[in-house]
Amino acid sequence: MNDKKKTIISQKDVLILQKLLEDGRQSSSSISKEINLGREIVNYRIKRLIKENLIVKFIPKINKLAISHQEYIIFLKLNLDDELSREKFIKEQIGNKYLIWTLKSKEGWDLIIRLYTETFEEFKIKLSEILEGFSDVLADYYTIISSDEIKECEKEIITKELFKNINFKKDFSIIKNEEIINIDNKDKEILKLLEEDGRGQYKDISEKLNISSDTVKYRIEKMKHSGLIESIEPVINFNKLGFITYAVILKFKFLSKDEEIKINKYLKELECIARAIKSINSQEYFLNLVFHKGNNIEEFKEKLKDKFKEKIDHIDIFKID
Repeated sequence: MNDKKKTIISQKDVLILQKLLEDGRQSSSSISKEINLGREIVNYRIKRLIKENLIVKFIPKINKLAISHQEYIIFLKLNLDDELSREKFIKEQIGNKYLIWTLKSKEGWDLIIRLYTETFEEFKIKLSEILEGFSDVLADYYTIISSDEIKECEKEIITKELFKNINFKKDFSIIKNEEIINIDNKDKEILKLLEEDGRGQYKDISEKLNISSDTVKYRIEKMKHSGLIESIEPVINFNKLGFITYAVILKFKFLSKDEEIKINKYLKELECIARAIKSINSQEYFLNLVFHKGNNIEEFKEKLKDKFKEKIDHIDIFKID
């Protein structure tokens, strides 16, 4: 996310964001009826929020317990020493179907990409595609394989700040369905297209898959109803709302089960953590930090070191641009 200027949003924008956070695939027509605003105005405002990079993209949140998909977080380091060249290249990558965040880091990583794949072979294919696309400028990459989601409250942070006087029709509790849901190849193809663009039109998806728009709509609604798709949600650029955000790779030395439980509990309780995932490497975590007032990153780091100073291997912190 490379635009530093805070986006000015009106109460009408806030109402639209509320509806998109409830359901990222809700149509402009449907939103316009609920908030009593013209469809064309709603459509224009959504496009403006995307153009100004407040909404980065729309992605499906997949219930990994209901389907055998694995999440991968990939950090990329670019071989671009000149700051203007770096910024120009990153701007060109904003539309990349896998890109979630861009970072501000002189010695660390520059981009973060997220992948969901059904098999490790599929991951290798997608990773090769990504690395080939960046081959001219790629200096290094690092992959975190998600094991457990310790905490996820991006929506709660946004709603607490923007929607103080709004009563939501839906809560944002994550469905935890332990029953594996069977889906066919068409469902898998639809999921892949939603991963590229969560608000992709039924008509566009139907043309790519050679099935009817009604079939696409039915299948998406069925996957949502079953709990396989927990939501279609916008990825929000917190910086545009006046927040300061960071990505963190946190590595510990060997952890016992009791120590791991203690760390997980501590991470859940920290208000500044919007998301925390534990890697398959049991000593490693990926964190997304959000600070509203002032830059409290040093205070966060010191508290973490004081709490677990003998167990921490190292902490890598990168500002989300």
